Amino acid sequence: MAIFVINEWLWADASGSNGRDHQRRAYTVISRLGTSAHRIVIIEGSSFDRKAWNICKSTVTVVQAIARAYVVNVRQNSDRCMILKPQDAAAIPDALAAAVNPDDHYLVQALNTVSDAILVTTDEALCIALRAAGLDCITPDRLLHEYLSEGP
Repeated sequence: MAIFVINEWLWADASGSNGRDHQRRAYTVISRLGTSAHRIVIIEGSSFDRKAWNICKSTVTVVQAIARAYVVNVRQNSDRCMILKPQDAAAIPDALAAAVNPDDHYLVQALNTVSDAILVTTDEALCIALRAAGLDCITPDRLLHEYLSEGP
């Protein structure tokens, strides 16, 4: 079982703003997370969490389906989702905080709170900073192919 911290690309993809292929990818990630042995970590009230709830307000049918799959099969399932209170999230070392965009600090806090967690992001600069600090980072496509594939 792996534990993932997922960046906000998921909600941009789910909304359709990155195109239909990325929207399909978001649905596939959420669907497979819901049936896998893997977990995600979120910080309650973070940008990721707020964007997830905003997606739930969509009037677009496909976006509603993705949001429902996330809430029902991932976020509300304690076997699939660990929700951290902001005050329980670990601090970020000063050097790493300086190397990472302040908007992404909550992601680093989640990684530092849950040992062996892996960040899933499309942000290459963020991955470089995290890897330099000894933290793990992968792309959404790697998540799908290495952790959430349906078979060989």
